[in-house]
Amino acid sequence: MSKRLKIGSNKDWWKHVIVYQIYPRSFQDTTGNGIGDLQGIINHLDYFVFLNVEAIWLSPIYCSPMIDHGYDVSNYRDIDPLFGSLHDFEDLIHEAHKRDIKVIMDFIPNHTSTQHQWFINSCKDDSGNPYRDYYIWKDGKVDEEYAPGQPNNWLSAFNGPAWTWNEDRQQFYLHQFTAHQPDLNLRNPSVVKELLDILQFWLDRDVDGFRMDAIMHLFKDERFLDEPRSNKSDASPDSYDYLEHVYTVNQPEVHDLLQQFRVLFNAHEQRTGKYIFMVTEVFSSDSVECAKYYHSGSDMSFNFSLTSLHKKNALSGSYIRKEIELHLQLLPEGKWPNFVLGNHDISRVATRTGLQYADLLNVLLLTLPGTAFTYYGEELAMLDIELLPYEHVQDPFAKNLGPEKFMLGSRDPCRAPMQWSDDVNAGFSSSKHTWLPVHPSYKCRNVQAQKKQEISHLNIYKRIAAIRQHEVFKNGLITFHVVNENILSFFRHKGELFNSFARNDDEDESDEVFLVAMNVGFEISTYNYAKDRYKSAFVLMNTESSQMVNTSISLQSVLLKPAQALVLKILLD
Repeated sequence: MSKRLKIGSNKDWWKHVIVYQIYPRSFQDTTGNGIGDLQGIINHLDYFVFLNVEAIWLSPIYCSPMIDHGYDVSNYRDIDPLFGSLHDFEDLIHEAHKRDIKVIMDFIPNHTSTQHQWFINSCKDDSGNPYRDYYIWKDGKVDEEYAPGQPNNWLSAFNGPAWTWNEDRQQFYLHQFTAHQPDLNLRNPSVVKELLDILQFWLDRDVDGFRMDAIMHLFKDERFLDEPRSNKSDASPDSYDYLEHVYTVNQPEVHDLLQQFRVLFNAHEQRTGKYIFMVTEVFSSDSVECAKYYHSGSDMSFNFSLTSLHKKNALSGSYIRKEIELHLQLLPEGKWPNFVLGNHDISRVATRTGLQYADLLNVLLLTLPGTAFTYYGEELAMLDIELLPYEHVQDPFAKNLGPEKFMLGSRDPCRAPMQWSDDVNAGFSSSKHTWLPVHPSYKCRNVQAQKKQEISHLNIYKRIAAIRQHEVFKNGLITFHVVNENILSFFRHKGELFNSFARNDDEDESDEVFLVAMNVGFEISTYNYAKDRYKSAFVLMNTESSQMVNTSISLQSVLLKPAQALVLKILLD
């Protein structure tokens, strides 16, 4: 069961892997400048083999002034010198593929940097300028109740007006994020062709897939009407939540553009035999709207439902079951599920839910059906670092909130350097100053230390990732069993024999049934987990200790401590 399966050229490789998100700035610094780089990732590729991780997703590494840490691109066809070179990237692809590891790039089609040559050219007020309409430019209005001169009342996702005046052009340009990130005019066929050419540039360098950033923002209503107020009592007039974004997100044209991306990927597959994976970031609570993206050429949209888990309000078996079932029910026919616990925009799992629940939630993530996305360091139960003083804040979203409110939205705490060892700076960098501080827990919470411990966050993650390689976890069904506020349990099975009372002597590995049981509450719970002929089980994983592992137990009375999870293989009578 712990055998590492080779992905090869299988078109469905993305369905069965763990996708490990790397924030390159924070993974490993090999140059001593306090910022991670591509060579640092190459140096740790064997770590993913050790973890049973078969795909990595790189947050942006393109050339950028780094106002938004790479999401403000100044050149899509090169690697920022902070991270290395195009040659380093090609080495990374080569070395990753040698280890059967897929590489997924972050792609940012909504906006560029103001330092991109397209924008510099677009600022020139010349009717013959081919870049004139590469961005969204509008004349201002006067004597309106909202920001003076703004074309309309649209707000940036980073708060404040979504329009900024340009002196050269004598017009406003639209930016749904920082003023340094002007929105591209994707109704311009020349811009679309540019993006397709850029995607082909990276396909030619053998990347395996793309994560499409901020996809719901790509198109805006052409009438540029004011957006209605949300009437949220806690939203100030300059905050993004002050408006209902009916004209700036999820416009129907986005699906046509995604289809063009898929046509490009399909043509590449026909030439090379290589399927290109595409996942879209649709950060929305509207599950029905999110489901539409499955019909647009995307293999999946991120399912963020489990990122709502929090020790204050949502850590209950019943709630978790509801969120899982809702996602599976809303999936279009024939489409594939996915689950996400954390990423670079939200507080770390161990901080959000409590350190004691980190292992349990990793067990949950890796035993659910579908593709699993893991944020770097979650396998160690890394914690958020403390908030920096405002003058040292790196996150542009937090900076926009100002010195009085920045602590309400800073994403810096979840982006701290990876904790490799108990050496200086957790083995991340030899620099005196890292771009963000290392969490002080690194002395004991690091890869080197946890590898040596029989029961550690890292080794629990590694073990459950190996169990996940079983055919039933890769392609099987899920049936919930004992579920209440404290307990979440479910069977994973292939379905054919699940409700059969007769023993089949010809049963093979794919006929096996597994039970995952976990206590998400705060009290010891004892329940009867037996079902029909399923009265005993073999313990594959126990997050509490090594006791019971590789032994048989009765299912008629199973005690689970708070935050304990068991993975069991059913023994048939």
